[in-house]
Amino acid sequence: MPVLNLTAQFIKGLQPPATGRVEYWDSGTPGLCLRVTAAGAASWSFRYRPRQGGKRNERVTFGSLDALTLADARDRAAKVRAEVIDGGNPQHTRRKQRDEAKHVLTFDMLAHRYLEEHAKPNKASWKDDEQRLGRPRKALGHRDATSLTRRDIITFLDALKRTAPVQANRTQTIICTMFNWAVEEELLDNNPVAGLKKRAKETASARTLTDAEIRVLWAELARPREMTVDVAEALKALLLTGQRPGEVAGAVQRELVNLDDAAGARWEIPAERMKARRPHVLPLAPMTRIVLEDALARRRAEADRVGVFASRFAGRNTLARHSLSQALRRIVRRLDPEDDSDAVRSLREHPPTPHDFRRTAATGMAALGIPREDRKAVLAHVPGDIHGSVYDRYERLREKRVALETWERHVARVLGMTT
Repeated sequence: MPVLNLTAQFIKGLQPPATGRVEYWDSGTPGLCLRVTAAGAASWSFRYRPRQGGKRNERVTFGSLDALTLADARDRAAKVRAEVIDGGNPQHTRRKQRDEAKHVLTFDMLAHRYLEEHAKPNKASWKDDEQRLGRPRKALGHRDATSLTRRDIITFLDALKRTAPVQANRTQTIICTMFNWAVEEELLDNNPVAGLKKRAKETASARTLTDAEIRVLWAELARPREMTVDVAEALKALLLTGQRPGEVAGAVQRELVNLDDAAGARWEIPAERMKARRPHVLPLAPMTRIVLEDALARRRAEADRVGVFASRFAGRNTLARHSLSQALRRIVRRLDPEDDSDAVRSLREHPPTPHDFRRTAATGMAALGIPREDRKAVLAHVPGDIHGSVYDRYERLREKRVALETWERHVARVLGMTT
């Protein structure tokens, strides 16, 4: 344990020991140590004995020789010595701060608990919550959730609004929902964004596809190119069934029943995957059956016994809902720039979303004379009165089959096909 008057020149010429490590103590700054290992690593530390209750020496590590010069290390040692003289124990303070940090409820920890304890067990759309919490977790994750103020959240949302106004509103909604849950669970005393107006103005979408737009998009789905076949086929199923994008993307094989029976084929979606938390049974019309049978044939070839539409991402058994949105954006971008038809121009100017496919199916069935109650049954819209939501358990399978077959015949005519 050499004690030397350390100099920059001496340190520059240091060589690692053959084995183990060696410590060089600075005679000019008692307690300051430069530790060098056989691997060539060198670091600064300071050893001291606390004035109050100190029965053993304590050591505070400052950092590596690459990060701190001799002058830097001496300066830090002087500050620690002054703290010890005043009765402090720097290393004890550090340990206490680390222990306290382990018990701090950070925004990231709160988001994790919300997803695991509330969203996943209770919401079919929990993956949407997880995705929308991604940006705030990255920006605010390290912050103590109890210390976040209304201004902190507004600042984050306003920054997001500049590039993604609608996303800012969706993010605000999930943050507010998470804080409300935290208050109910007595994790927080209040919701800092309660009553906060949406940061961006938006109008409810009324976008539906025209017959000409359906023809253009279907032709693009027939030659996937930038997207997988499964994404393209999932978008077809979405248009033909009118179900929610997440319900189609997340379809699993055990939900498909009697697929080889034209009269009895159906899709049984469990309550945990439905927005209203009620199971939904959907008869399968001919074109939809073909899409699903082709998808299952691909799964059999891949020895996949879980999902219907496969994801290209490792660790996922089904498609992510946002894969459908990304695919539609790619389709619109690759449309022939020389094509000046009304349909292509409309698609470029007003790019559709996956939910617009659902709205198109609903609107199309209405135009074809399908009664409102039957359309609502197809879309799994929960009746608004107690009779419909509690007492009326009739599945309307026959009426739903008629509605979907009528809609498919219309789509087939639009595409110049026969069913």
